[in-house]
Amino acid sequence: MKVFISVDLEGVAGIVQWDPADRQMEREFITAEANAAIAGAFDGGATHVIVTEAYGNMRNIVPDDIDARAVFLSGQPKPRNHVAGIDSTYGAALFIGYHSKAGTLGGVMAHTYTGSIFSLKFNGLEVGEIGTDASLVGHYGVPVIMVTGDKAACLEAKGLLGEIETVVVKEGVSRSSAICVQPSHARKLIHDAAEKAIRASVGGSALKPFTVKPPVRTDVTFTDPSYADGVANMPFIQRLDGRTITFTSTDVIHAFELFNAIQFLAGVVR
Repeated sequence: MKVFISVDLEGVAGIVQWDPADRQMEREFITAEANAAIAGAFDGGATHVIVTEAYGNMRNIVPDDIDARAVFLSGQPKPRNHVAGIDSTYGAALFIGYHSKAGTLGGVMAHTYTGSIFSLKFNGLEVGEIGTDASLVGHYGVPVIMVTGDKAACLEAKGLLGEIETVVVKEGVSRSSAICVQPSHARKLIHDAAEKAIRASVGGSALKPFTVKPPVRTDVTFTDPSYADGVANMPFIQRLDGRTITFTSTDVIHAFELFNAIQFLAGVVR
């Protein structure tokens, strides 16, 4: 089975705030959790593993330290952003180090893509990065079978995706503080959960891909009306109120690529 792994930062064990002083630690911790998931996937029966980066400049994995049995995709821009590289040949996806959507109570470092986005909806369903990325891999028939992150992220994942494997590595006290599992122990939990999830998937698990039925209406609410001002005059966009725009796409891939371009452009214009 080919296994797809996407790795973010904010749901990594021991990380509770964005701090440039922690940059090297962030890279080491991201790489270590990716390695735990890779090892667990292979121990569970994976035959091929790709890891794609989902944080910041998307050059976080320490190349010399990543498990040599896997390949990894770094850098940006890239199609489908966090899940670049996905296609229908993969049997399962794992999301490592993920976080909850913007505004989530108790969500450690909770946000939705950039600081300009307050809410993102596909066909009326509000999604964060977990739901969006799950819908993108789901478009290719690939189920998400495991998510790791803080408690709020894992609850969000189960609410959307069902009884998948989750690993809670911290529990938010506020958006920038948390009760944390010791990172080395968290990696052992990630390994064991990945092995269990892949073994079940190879054995014919009933987990289904998370899909958004086309056509896809996308509603984007910005944190500030100025962001909406910057993109509202595009011909395919309808302005709903001071902060909200909407547009309709043929499928979720097209919807996401438009959203991804809009969220970057909005910040530049402002």
